[in-house]
Amino acid sequence: MSAPAAAAPAAALADARRALAAPDRLRRALLCAPAALAAVLAGCVTPPRRELPQAVAPFSTLRALDGLPPGWEELVMRRDLPRTDYRVVTLDGRRVLRASGHGASGLRCRLRVDPHAAPWLRWSWRTREVPLSMCVDRSETDDSPARVAVAFDGDEQRLSMRDRALYELVQLITGERLAYATLMYVWDGQLPVGATANYARTARIRYLVVESGSARAGRWLRYERDIVADFRRLFAEEPGPVNSVGVLTDADDLRLDLETWYGDIRMEPA
Repeated sequence: MSAPAAAAPAAALADARRALAAPDRLRRALLCAPAALAAVLAGCVTPPRRELPQAVAPFSTLRALDGLPPGWEELVMRRDLPRTDYRVVTLDGRRVLRASGHGASGLRCRLRVDPHAAPWLRWSWRTREVPLSMCVDRSETDDSPARVAVAFDGDEQRLSMRDRALYELVQLITGERLAYATLMYVWDGQLPVGATANYARTARIRYLVVESGSARAGRWLRYERDIVADFRRLFAEEPGPVNSVGVLTDADDLRLDLETWYGDIRMEPA
């Protein structure tokens, strides 16, 4: 290996550390799309190693209302931005998770699941409205009324030097490490169903549009996705274990009030 090639990883990490020392530049370089990075952290940070459940914690069986559901934790990327309000409520005769406001925070459920053993991700959601100005392929409009994110473990040695520098930077800022790869199912205001997009800072976070526009707002919609097939399509490799599932309703870029309800999210065998 040549001397310049050998020095490249160290130089990339040195650049990350220099960015950390310059708050204004860091904010522009990394957080210019805070909703997207909040989405990353809402479902996509590798949890510490411990005994983890093998199923997503449900909302439908809860007795208590008006609080965060057990098994889920709130994640806030920036304290200077408003938070999305998450709480368990009763709607249409069942317990669901309600997300409201124009914040940039999300919820995450840590777990450990082999996606090949339970490849089907099934969930439902309902949103009050879908502002058509929202579009995840532009950082200035990267808001969405509804997202479900699935985070995967993997071999970080396969990451590019640029991604390693980003992972180092986020770990320095937050104390946690980004997941190896993140697949995020999105309701978008503009992109058609089936469209894909990368998060602005790294292709290790990919958006897949499963609902588009406002025509079906106001009703319960149900989905099932083969996450193994989707992962292969978007990342061109086999998925590792799933380490968390997250939800995110965010509108901090466009400052629009949203209201969305999430039903239970399940990972099930074929």
